[in-house]
Amino acid sequence: MLILKLVLILIWTLVGAFLFSKVIFGKDAAEWLVEQWKALTVKKVVAKPVVKPQPKPVEVVKPQPKPVEVVKPQPKPVEVVKPTPKPVVKEEKEEEEEDAMANVQIFKKKIKARATFYESLTDAQKAEFRSYFVDEGKDKLVKELTYTLKGNNDAFFERVFNYIFAFRKVISLGLLTKLTEELLSLSEGDSDVQTILFEAAIRVAYARRKAVQFLDQAEVWSKEDVKLHQTKLNTKGKIVYSFTRLAIILEKKGQFKEALALVEESKSRNLKEKTKTGLEGRKARLLKKLAKKA
Repeated sequence: MLILKLVLILIWTLVGAFLFSKVIFGKDAAEWLVEQWKALTVKKVVAKPVVKPQPKPVEVVKPQPKPVEVVKPQPKPVEVVKPTPKPVVKEEKEEEEEDAMANVQIFKKKIKARATFYESLTDAQKAEFRSYFVDEGKDKLVKELTYTLKGNNDAFFERVFNYIFAFRKVISLGLLTKLTEELLSLSEGDSDVQTILFEAAIRVAYARRKAVQFLDQAEVWSKEDVKLHQTKLNTKGKIVYSFTRLAIILEKKGQFKEALALVEESKSRNLKEKTKTGLEGRKARLLKKLAKKA
């Protein structure tokens, strides 16, 4: 009974509210109901948050530095300083023809050659000697010079140094020395003969001066001959080959004082030269070299 009463009260309340809805809500009950229905049926549109487009990040392009062109310093052109060639002093020459002594009489009298000369040579010297003076062949440069093995060779030794210069390019120092010593022994101490023999030997040795041993031997023989002219011969007022040649050799070896002393002695003896500048030219040149060396 109580529940019925409550239901009736609720119904009368709802009817009253419906009837007086315009007064209470300012709207008809029908309108209000329609609005409530729509509110229940229409989905609420949830506004999505407006996402503002993010601006694309501006790619900052850093300016690439221009490649620094490394300019390598150009090396200064090396100035090639060509060494100033030393003035070529043409060597003063005396006559050196093959026949320079061809007509010179070396020995004043007949000589008696030793039969044992050939046997005194070394095996190498024997072979060389035969090719020049015994065997017929291309190395036999002078037909007039023939040595007969185990025969008489007086004529050979009388003439061999008249033509020895013809062999200057090929003869060994050993064989040249052997021949020189043999002929000096045949001179029997005659200084006039000896100086001619020394001149012939010096000419051949000096022709091969690029080989030190030949130049040294030319100096030895020149000194021996100069000594002959200073002592036994006491030569004055003549042309003496060894004085000129020794002065040239000493100058070539840088022994300027010794060369100058020899020039002074040559002048004091009034010796002559076949060279172009003569003793005065040689003296002036040596004094200049000594001044530079000082």
